[in-house]
Amino acid sequence: MSLQNSDLFVIQSQQNNELYKLSLEDLKADLAAAPGVVFKGTANLNTAPGDQTPPVLSPNTGDLYFVESDAPVINAGWSMQGDETSATEGDRIIYNAATGKWTLITSGSATGGTVTGVTASLPLVSDGSATDPVISIRQARTQTAATVAADSKGTEGAIARLAEPTDVIATTGTGSNQAVVTADLLKATNDVVEALSLSPGGVTTVTTNDVAVNNALNISPTSGNVVIELNTASNAQYGVVQIADASAITNGTAGPSAVVDASQLNAAIAVLPVTAIDSIVEGGTNIVAGALNVTTSAVTDGQKDVTIGVVEKTFCPYDFTTLPDITD
Repeated sequence: MSLQNSDLFVIQSQQNNELYKLSLEDLKADLAAAPGVVFKGTANLNTAPGDQTPPVLSPNTGDLYFVESDAPVINAGWSMQGDETSATEGDRIIYNAATGKWTLITSGSATGGTVTGVTASLPLVSDGSATDPVISIRQARTQTAATVAADSKGTEGAIARLAEPTDVIATTGTGSNQAVVTADLLKATNDVVEALSLSPGGVTTVTTNDVAVNNALNISPTSGNVVIELNTASNAQYGVVQIADASAITNGTAGPSAVVDASQLNAAIAVLPVTAIDSIVEGGTNIVAGALNVTTSAVTDGQKDVTIGVVEKTFCPYDFTTLPDITD
């Protein structure tokens, strides 16, 4: 994001050490009105301007030099605007032709604000470079490991990672010494310990191997106050059912609350005929042949339908001689 004219700089006056603000707009206006600043190099204020390399003989307004070394006593050849008598490495001087004097701009330190070294406190570690330091953080370790290392760097540091449930499972867990246990995992263990303290020697966890692969049991949670529930049977899952009563059988009720047992099934089978009718045909003695139309459907699901009808053209197939006489 670029600077805006309304953005502010914080300035500390070297005259009274007070802090002031300066907007970018005002700074640009001030720079535009002032003579340009030209960096000319470094100067040794311990010696006269003419003894510099190259000599500073006819400076122009805006000529700027960096003080190359401390000057406990500024050479008299440098006429200072504020009558300063000493300068420090990293200070700057800029020439004002209107007064014929040099303005001293102090840096506040011999390094001009440049970082010259970085010191890291444990668990942070620096590689020692003064100009391009590499900072790292040590990995946390046990007191035993710190004692064995004998490097006086203690135990503090960063962790490698947080533990997961697979790290803390009894017997099969990874037990990694790089994984730090979080509160949720510790609570699960504490729940088991609490259950043991309430019922020493009792059951600590309840699970199912689901050997029948039916998922009929629901167990949650598996430790502490364990709750075990059976699913209700449906077309989609195994579970418990209820034996149907007489009303459910009569009404043909469906669902897990209407399952018949062996005795109910036996009672239903007992009323069925022992021998089923295989087919129906027209026949017998003293009949009107062709009076009946008998058709049998194809077998479907082990059953077939028989349809019987009277042929329309057959009129009253009956022996009239059997009728009583008219007597009156």
